[in-house]
Amino acid sequence: MLDSFKAKKVFCSGIGGAGLSALARILKHQGVSIGGSDNQSSEIIDQLRQEGITVLVPQTPENIGSDIDIFIHSVAIDNNNPEKRRAKELGLEILTYPQALGRLIDGQYGIGVSGTNGKTTTTAMLGQIFVEAGLDPTVVVGSKVAYLGGNSRVGAGQDFIFESDEYRRAFDCYRPQIAVVTYITADHLDYYQDLAEIKVAFDSYLARVPQDGLIVINADDPNSVALAAGKQAKVVSFGIDQPADFSARQIRVGSGRQLFAVYQGNQLLGEISLIVPAKYNIYNALAAITVAYLRGVDFSVIKKTLEQFKGAWRRFEFLGRLANAEVIVDYAHTPDALEKTIAAAKEFYPQQRLLVVFQPHQFSRTKALFKDFAQALAGAAPSVVVDIFYVAGRERPQDFDINSKKLAVAANQLGGQCQYGGDLIQTEKTIRQQAEKFDIILVMGAGDIYRLAKNLINK
Repeated sequence: MLDSFKAKKVFCSGIGGAGLSALARILKHQGVSIGGSDNQSSEIIDQLRQEGITVLVPQTPENIGSDIDIFIHSVAIDNNNPEKRRAKELGLEILTYPQALGRLIDGQYGIGVSGTNGKTTTTAMLGQIFVEAGLDPTVVVGSKVAYLGGNSRVGAGQDFIFESDEYRRAFDCYRPQIAVVTYITADHLDYYQDLAEIKVAFDSYLARVPQDGLIVINADDPNSVALAAGKQAKVVSFGIDQPADFSARQIRVGSGRQLFAVYQGNQLLGEISLIVPAKYNIYNALAAITVAYLRGVDFSVIKKTLEQFKGAWRRFEFLGRLANAEVIVDYAHTPDALEKTIAAAKEFYPQQRLLVVFQPHQFSRTKALFKDFAQALAGAAPSVVVDIFYVAGRERPQDFDINSKKLAVAANQLGGQCQYGGDLIQTEKTIRQQAEKFDIILVMGAGDIYRLAKNLINK
């Protein structure tokens, strides 16, 4: 599988990212000499160091020596990055993370999970099902997952299950045998001009699935349905509201679980009881069920695995308590994900007093989707908005005229109860002052707001 990396010294620039850290772990497992760098320390970097991988902070040209064979960098790193410039000067082989991952997948039975929402959880579910079924897959997930002890595993089986990311058209580097599309909506508008351009990228990606391959789509998402039509690969659907090849029916919530019956056509396969909340997790489970069942996994194994699935890191994760309030963290960072996660909390805890805390991720995303974010927060019940998380290498000066204070005002003009919180330190003080009024504190965002959430339960 990994012949092209054997006997090589590899340096991963941006190793603190979810994808590149997973790749580094796989290469280390295969005996590759691996090291890396990032601009700041993080929980992921701390764990990599504990696993014996040298990580340098910050990124400087001195980190790159002539003894390095392959320089792999995250897609967020541009040509002005000092390490990438040095790698070019030395004539090193340079690969992006997607290019390197694509090289690993070549020759394997690739199962790629794409979509603007739900990739991580669906990939984690699918990987765990395959592990429990004894298929010994290789898995790359965009977050930490308990059963992996991290975000990746190397298996001896032929299946390579991975997140197939659309950002900067990373998935152009992959040609999976099975392509799962969870949902397609507007995102990454610092790269894509609009939803139409995103759909063009997905159309090109799905066209590369081979004729003997499989495209698995959400029947309730019109964008996915339209893009899958006419492709050379067979198309199989999953859904709830629209007719689908695999569907969930008789959905109900009770005792901290959501239950639903799974049908293939009109044939009842059985009932699933999920610990993880929200309708979107039923969709994620259906996607995993569809792939696993069509790959020959017995439904009893699928059922047992999904009913034990506890979710991924920062995906409706229960951290602990502040006073009498349960602190829950979620990675939601798009308006759609924000609305769905808030709805899930209200559905699972209908009698509980909910406080929503949100950190917008990236100025360009916040500006492009400003009205949608304001609408999502307006329906959130009481909420606090943290300063926008600055994403290095992905921001544009023309977007800095937007801020979280303006977002809070816009949400309140739509009928919300939204408070501007300031930075993480100020917001933490605000939450502590109000904590006794609430039973659930739902902390959302893809930036460093996780540190705030941990501080709430640890101080």
